Amino acid sequence: MSVEDRLVGTYRVLAMEHYTDDGEVGRPFGDDPQGIIVYTPEHYMTAVLMKAGRPAFAAGDVLAGTDAERAEAFATANAFAGRWELVGEEIVHHLEVTTFPNWVGTRQYRRFDLTATHLTLYPPSMLMEGKLRHARVECVRIGEHLRGDDGPG
Repeated sequence: MSVEDRLVGTYRVLAMEHYTDDGEVGRPFGDDPQGIIVYTPEHYMTAVLMKAGRPAFAAGDVLAGTDAERAEAFATANAFAGRWELVGEEIVHHLEVTTFPNWVGTRQYRRFDLTATHLTLYPPSMLMEGKLRHARVECVRIGEHLRGDDGPG
């Protein structure tokens, strides 16, 4: 089974951390990040990531939170989607839609490790909280059919 075939599936985020060169470690979505990342056979992907326990908007209106509620919601979640491809040892996300406007229309490269049950993504260094940081996103495959090297899943 090819790496592309093995990558296809749905993953639950287990951990997200970012690191500075001086050793600072950050967890942008806390110690229990929530998220799902999907890679389809048609070469589309989507990721929705968030901090656990985000507060609800007081009025319950999906489009009319207060400025503070909307700012907090944006700061504690991230979502993006588009086409994906493998180029060498990296997954390339060709982003079409994203909550971070600067990423629309960009290519986001990720080194990765893939086993039958886990996917770990290593985004390149990027500016976060005013410092250049590199990151690690650890995921586990969801579903009854786990894909491995030993046959179709």
